Amino acid sequence: MKKISLPALALTGAMVLTLAACGSKEPQATPTPEVTNTPEVVESVMPSETPEVSPEVSESPEVSAPEESGDAQDKPAETQKPSEEPAPSEAPAAESKVQAVWDAIATRELPFFDDSLDDQVLADFYGVDAADLVEYVWKMPFMNTQATEFFIAQVQPGKLDTVKAALEARQVLLEEQWSQYLPDQLELVKNYKLVTNGDYIMFAVTEYADEVVEEFNTYTK
Repeated sequence: MKKISLPALALTGAMVLTLAACGSKEPQATPTPEVTNTPEVVESVMPSETPEVSPEVSESPEVSAPEESGDAQDKPAETQKPSEEPAPSEAPAAESKVQAVWDAIATRELPFFDDSLDDQVLADFYGVDAADLVEYVWKMPFMNTQATEFFIAQVQPGKLDTVKAALEARQVLLEEQWSQYLPDQLELVKNYKLVTNGDYIMFAVTEYADEVVEEFNTYTK
């Protein structure tokens, strides 16, 4: 039997212990760090803490007016005159005196008149040539049971006597006509008015004879 030396025996023991230690220990797994889900914290922002965003306003650069000299500042600013003078407004046309007389007469209650009269009918009934007149208004009743009629005119220069004579002849004819019947209408014809004022003339057979003469004189002055 061999003698085993102590150093060899110690070395062998150390190796056995080492192998035993290696065999008994399993490889340890690296521990996975535990991840804790931290709840997401949302910071609430109070309305008052919300910063107000003002719209950005671009400021126009101020343009400083050029300084005026002392003399210029003392003088009042001159008003610039318009380059063109406004055209003078046209004066309104003068109202027809003939029409004004008739408008005043027509405010009364009158019979219906025939509006189809023309220059030719005027010549046939009155014997008046329209060429001798500047303008005229002529009204005859629509019904042949009424004698009311009016003739108002501005006469051409030098023609007043001619027109007046024709109207006087018209009155004579009317008196002969209405003397045959309707005495009340005959009275209107007898009370007719034939008046003149300058170049204006009026022949009127109406119950308002005196009143219309006043209006004729008022509007033909």
